[in-house]
Amino acid sequence: MKKILLGLVVVAILSVVFISGCTQQTPPTGNQTNITNPDIKTFKAIEGPVETIDGKPVIRLFSTTWCPHCIWIKPTFDRVVKEYADAGKIVAHHWEMDTGDDTLTPEIETSVPASEQAVFQKFNPNNTIPTFVFGGKYYRIGNGYEQQQNLTAEEKEFRAVIDELIKEAEK
Repeated sequence: MKKILLGLVVVAILSVVFISGCTQQTPPTGNQTNITNPDIKTFKAIEGPVETIDGKPVIRLFSTTWCPHCIWIKPTFDRVVKEYADAGKIVAHHWEMDTGDDTLTPEIETSVPASEQAVFQKFNPNNTIPTFVFGGKYYRIGNGYEQQQNLTAEEKEFRAVIDELIKEAEK
């Protein structure tokens, strides 16, 4: 009986540890700037230029393979950013922090580059997931519409932010 109770306590503690990194929290405050686009509701923005590679905004999702919030958003995020990347409008990454793989490349990476880890840390020093960083300017920790189970709203907002970044990068 004692072994069973001990086992249950260990499982409970491990569950709390694993789930604590997978969260739906609001982004930290900092050098915030106002967002004037009414279609961008759940992202925050910081002041500064859009991060680009070859003139294209860089779009990132940091997630894990085991986080239920990450699993929920993965197909929608990957589909939307792949569409824009295939059209040559953005550079996109979806880093799975537990495997080190960028799921949007054909290669299987085994570690997240230090430069990408630094982006994750800058926008989310608590290391929670999922974390979205769009253009090094717009960011969100957690999903915006998961409580309503509304992937259509998620997609609409992703597109609004990406379209805004493309316009800003062209200036």
